Amino acid sequence: MTISSNTLVKNGMPFIGKVLRQVAPYMKEIVICISERSSDGTEVEIRKELKDYWHKVVWMTENVTDKMGLTECQNEMTRRSTSDWILFLSDDDYWPQDQLERCLEELDKKPDVLCYAVNPYQLIDHEHHDHTWRKKFFTKFLRNTSNLHYVGKWPDELPADDDGKKLYWKWHDKVIVLPYRYYHLSYLKDSSFRNEPWANAYSHEIGRAIRLSEPFVP
Repeated sequence: MTISSNTLVKNGMPFIGKVLRQVAPYMKEIVICISERSSDGTEVEIRKELKDYWHKVVWMTENVTDKMGLTECQNEMTRRSTSDWILFLSDDDYWPQDQLERCLEELDKKPDVLCYAVNPYQLIDHEHHDHTWRKKFFTKFLRNTSNLHYVGKWPDELPADDDGKKLYWKWHDKVIVLPYRYYHLSYLKDSSFRNEPWANAYSHEIGRAIRLSEPFVP
């Protein structure tokens, strides 16, 4: 079984390097699409943190002007991935090693499964997460079929199967939920799509804060 990570990023500091380095040993390819408008040192950080894995990196750039262009970037990353599976790795997804390894152990156990979804800790700070996210599961591990593709406008894009049916755990019987978790760092980042003028519709209030069993230390 082989797997590649796909990451679309503009300004990913301060976590982007650690996010990619954490998964790098497990990946056949590390497919990255970085915005030409990145301005926070993301490219320098990626090159530094992945210097020992640069032979795995597939490097792309984008300069799109609309959200559908970003969806097409996702599709191009998928087309360039030659592995059996794809990890949809946002620039603010940090995977604890044990949780990632347990997910990877599941991938080839059920040959009819197309995707696996997982629930993140939506961090509010380094010691608390948003408990209202406990029932939100996101499709993260995608079987790399011949016509795997994304539909919809970023950041609401979803992967779809050969017939165009969205690979979302509530709608598709070949998407399985796994009981493992990663850290979602959008509130801790220096920059986020929620800060973009067009992203007001995606902003949301923080729900009930629950203390982590251990503080988050990337």
